Amino acid sequence: MKNTYELLRTLHRKDIKQLMEWSIQFSRDEFISRYKPTIYLYPDGQKETFKSLSKLLKSVGTSKRLVKIQEESILTAMYQGIRIPESEGDYKCLYIHEEDHSYIHSYRWKDEENFDRYFYRFGLNNKVEQNSSFIHPDLKEFYHALKNGKEYNRLFGNWVQENKDSVREIYLSFPSKPTLKWILDSFQPILTDEVYAHLAPFKDLHIKNIGFDSVMERNPKVTFYFSISLSDYFPVDHTELVRLTSGSFHKTT
Repeated sequence: MKNTYELLRTLHRKDIKQLMEWSIQFSRDEFISRYKPTIYLYPDGQKETFKSLSKLLKSVGTSKRLVKIQEESILTAMYQGIRIPESEGDYKCLYIHEEDHSYIHSYRWKDEENFDRYFYRFGLNNKVEQNSSFIHPDLKEFYHALKNGKEYNRLFGNWVQENKDSVREIYLSFPSKPTLKWILDSFQPILTDEVYAHLAPFKDLHIKNIGFDSVMERNPKVTFYFSISLSDYFPVDHTELVRLTSGSFHKTT
């Protein structure tokens, strides 16, 4: 398979809205760099970006059934996205948010024959406490520390990821994108010194979502999600994506 960023670059358009998302993951005593960039595509007049996504799906080993699902949503999708991890052993993901749907369809696959279906549904702040019951017990102290943080009032709703009628992850949404520093200040007493040292270099980045694994996960993690708006320059690798994120807040949406 080609370099992940070379593949995603085939979807890049300077004249329309496009976002790229990436993430890091951790628990009390473990930090994971995730090399899984996702690009979100918004429609142009002729839906050419969605048609380009169809071609890319075919080139990276995607089920014909899933390609058909993507193509059938071209006219009604508010946006579509694809995640291509740098590791070939990890799941590729397709995201589709269609008009008049309050949830996002997501599909994950490793081979050309099979895929799993996920859903993301949104809830306002009045649902956050109710949905927090799904957070894995090992992560509850992170959630409570976050609630006591000085910037928690920037929260605007949450997304719930479901698979086969089971909740897999809860995402707290911060559309105003506060810096990560206030979260790290709240989390520092919970983390080992080693994990905090891994997270500290990201403290000035602006965060988009915070994910908490559910009780369904055996090794639960907290995930920080970041995003940038793609315009004239497309990152060539993960290092450059992180660098661009550090100066991209006023360009993101």
